[in-house]
Amino acid sequence: MIADIVVYDGTDEIDVFGPVEVLRSAAELGGDITARIVTRTAQDFVTSAYGIRFQPDGVLGDQPSDVLIVTGGSWLTRASVGAWGEVQRGELLTALAAASARTPITAGVCTGTMLLAHAGLIGNRRAVTHHTAWEELSATGAQLVPERVVDDGDLVTAGGVTSGIDLALWLVQRELGEALAQQVADRMEYARFVPSR
Repeated sequence: MIADIVVYDGTDEIDVFGPVEVLRSAAELGGDITARIVTRTAQDFVTSAYGIRFQPDGVLGDQPSDVLIVTGGSWLTRASVGAWGEVQRGELLTALAAASARTPITAGVCTGTMLLAHAGLIGNRRAVTHHTAWEELSATGAQLVPERVVDDGDLVTAGGVTSGIDLALWLVQRELGEALAQQVADRMEYARFVPSR
C-alpha cells in the first residue's frame, strides 16, 4: 500500500506526523506500506502551522498511490497560509480532485476534510472534520457524522488533530489486518478507535 500524505505551508504537524508514524511503524513491523509526504508542486521545505520546517518526499501525482491522505491546518484562523488559504487560491483543490480520481482511497485529517469538500470530493457523503468546522462541512452538503473516524468506503475522514492517528491505524487494520494495527498501537501505547461502518 502506497500512502501519499498531502501537505502545504501552514499544515498542522500532528495531521502529518501522526499518520506518518503509524504507517512507517507498520512498515517496520512487516506491513507492505510506503508512506510519502507530498506537496502540490516541488518544494524544498514545508513550514508547518507552528513553524517546524521539514522536507517532503515528493510531488502529488508523481507516482501512483493507493491512499491519499489530506492534512488540515490553520483553517480556523482564516490564515492565508494554511488550509483556508489553499481553498481561496484553488490550485491545490484542482490537484486533489485529479489525484483522487486515480487513487482508490481518499482520506482527510481534521480540516483536511474541508479541502476535500471544497474540491468536490465529498458531496452529500458521510464525513467529519474538526468540531469547530462541523457547521461549515454540513453547509457544503456533507452528512456530518460526529465521530473520530468516519469510514464511507473509498472516503475516510477524521475529526480533530490527534484523530489522524486513529485514521491511519484504521487504514492499516482495514487494508492489512487487525493484528498489524494492534502491533502498531501497542508500540505507540495508543488505544485504537474502531469506527462504525
